[in-house]
Amino acid sequence: MTFAFSRPASLLAPALLALGLLGSCSKDETPLPAVRENELITSMRLKFVNQASTTDVRLATCKDLDGQGGNPPVIDPITLQANTVYTLTVDAVLNETSTTSEDVTPEIVREATNHLFVYKPTGAPLTVVVTDKDSQGLPFGLQARATTAGPGSGSLRVVLRHQVGTKDGTETPGSTDFDTTFPVTIR
Repeated sequence: MTFAFSRPASLLAPALLALGLLGSCSKDETPLPAVRENELITSMRLKFVNQASTTDVRLATCKDLDGQGGNPPVIDPITLQANTVYTLTVDAVLNETSTTSEDVTPEIVREATNHLFVYKPTGAPLTVVVTDKDSQGLPFGLQARATTAGPGSGSLRVVLRHQVGTKDGTETPGSTDFDTTFPVTIR
């Protein structure tokens, strides 16, 4: 028996190979990881505890209930003593968009490998060093050491970075969950 091809046999082999490759891709592919959305945060509270006198506790809250672009946020000033070392803790991270306030701090702690708190003092004689790490050994920033020098004023910018699958210990990768600037006075 003889078969007749309307196309040369040399073109048939590449076409069959291409069809085989196309059919095999769908079963062996690894699905892409789901993209995690940014946290919905309306308020953040910082807690400063004087390491020399633990009864000296300072709280400062930023509250922006209507989000970016609406009414301006309500931001407490931070007033610290000169020449003092404080333990700085992000005391609460809240979503207050509904009638009940939701503390999202536990979720951020569970997802520490995807988050980074960044502290940027400007003008004030203040340094902030992150003291905690995530399970991968990278800075997390829920805890820090804040050290003041002589009297002065300025600001402390606090940024919570959302870094799913990209965290490398720096601020650069990812997106921003929350960004606020507290006025600072050191006396």
